[in-house]
Amino acid sequence: MTYWIFKLSEQEQYPDEPSRTYVYDNRHSVRVDAGDSFVYLDKRTGGYGFSGHGTVTRVLEKACGSGGPSQPKINRIFTAELDDFVQYDLPLDIRSTSVKGKRNRASLGITNVNKLGWSRSIAQVSPDMYSSIVGLAYRHDRIDVAPPDAQDYAICDTWSFVRRRHSVERFKKTVLVRQGFACAICGTTLREVLDVAHISRYSTDVQNRANPANGIDLCAYCHRAFDGGVFQLYENGVVSLAEGLDLDPMACAHLSSLSPEERLKLLNGVDVELLRKRQLGA
Repeated sequence: MTYWIFKLSEQEQYPDEPSRTYVYDNRHSVRVDAGDSFVYLDKRTGGYGFSGHGTVTRVLEKACGSGGPSQPKINRIFTAELDDFVQYDLPLDIRSTSVKGKRNRASLGITNVNKLGWSRSIAQVSPDMYSSIVGLAYRHDRIDVAPPDAQDYAICDTWSFVRRRHSVERFKKTVLVRQGFACAICGTTLREVLDVAHISRYSTDVQNRANPANGIDLCAYCHRAFDGGVFQLYENGVVSLAEGLDLDPMACAHLSSLSPEERLKLLNGVDVELLRKRQLGA
């Protein structure tokens, strides 16, 4: 799988249908294939901003006939058919001239988009950069995310990256809102460090991957400790360090920040049976 930036700009040369097709010619030395993922870099509003992402389902190719573009270097026309499209309510600003754009660039590690090759109509990006762009759009509430229904709790590995990611983000947002954006172990409400942990592991429990009752809002520290079995969390709100481990000052600070009663309120909506199974190693 390859990850692309498709630029949207005011042009009449090709009949693009945003979110449906992306048309380009052989002057682009790229190989877009079915299964690839893309994000739109929209320049139509006068500046750089990401406006949506999706999946390429297939690429059609045809010779440039007499009715095509007149440039002598163009001899093939490619049409990428698109699916699983996620539209952003507002573009994710990455302009160098705006406060939000500068902040988003810093978050993505961008200094100069031209040096990255993003000035071209089609540019390849790394999986990490693509995931960071999509994740930033979700974190900034650029995407309308509705809570999943029971029939949407399963996430299949055969789905496209975009479809799987959207289902995971729906799951995360539902859990974060339910818990009031507070870590269930230490109580921090700093959103930049908050994430959602699966009780029954994502890798093995396909049917509960997007089940909000299978999720707990935890900060990055507590999430790592919970997944690694360092922190043991119980249905009565008690949390402890795994047996045989030495007490660490930072771990103790996280473990002692909330009382069991306060923690129990944050666990409202969690499936206690899944929590019990995890404690038993099931």
